[in-house]
Amino acid sequence: MQWVEQGRMQGAITTHGLAELFATLTALPLKPRLSPIEVHKMLELSVLAHFKVIALSAKHYTEAIALTARQGLYSGAIYDALHLVGARTAGCDELLTFNLRHFHALAPGDPLVVSP
Repeated sequence: MQWVEQGRMQGAITTHGLAELFATLTALPLKPRLSPIEVHKMLELSVLAHFKVIALSAKHYTEAIALTARQGLYSGAIYDALHLVGARTAGCDELLTFNLRHFHALAPGDPLVVSP
């Protein structure tokens, strides 16, 4: 994220990724918890101000479902598939993730998926 803020690389986030980030940040077990208003402000300043937002269509969701089904994956794997389809749609050079195991199950050997 720092590289994007510094203009050293262009960042992209899907509409789904934005919603998932909001959900995650408002659910963190912090004391005090981050309020929805605080998270909204954080997203505006840290993400929306610097990242290109990629809107996902019904076609993208269909692609993600097909990818997940082809790999025989269940449940939340669809969310990783949405991130991957979004990164491909945006023409990203890299999809940065700390969860390589899930993405390698979804797209084995895909050079797009890397750990920061």
